[in-house]
Amino acid sequence: MKSEKGVALITTLVLGLIALVIVGGLIYMLTSGTQISGKEKKYSLALEAAKGASEYIIEKILSGNLTCGGNPCSDGNNIDLGSYSNLGGFNVSAKLLKKINTTTATVFAIEINANSGEERASIDFVYSLSQ
Repeated sequence: MKSEKGVALITTLVLGLIALVIVGGLIYMLTSGTQISGKEKKYSLALEAAKGASEYIIEKILSGNLTCGGNPCSDGNNIDLGSYSNLGGFNVSAKLLKKINTTTATVFAIEINANSGEERASIDFVYSLSQ
């Protein structure tokens, strides 16, 4: 009778330990999933800030008002973004990598970075303006 009580106690303790491990694993998966989701959201915000700056730059190219440091842009210069240099808590910067003039078009190669310290997004694009 005493050995049966001992076996029952050990079985109960083992099952309790197994249940505790399962619950601990579930809690770990939930918290790590939440952290990943938060990082994904921050990256999405950084990417949207960079996309917004690219739309602003295209608008400036189309209007002929693209400037770098208050002057017309040349290769390697940082593009003036005005109020778009800080979007949603992200520091946004843009650089004119290359500007090529041909007889039929002007081609701009641009790099945009949005950075908050925790997350960073970078967009490189080429825009061709027909003449």
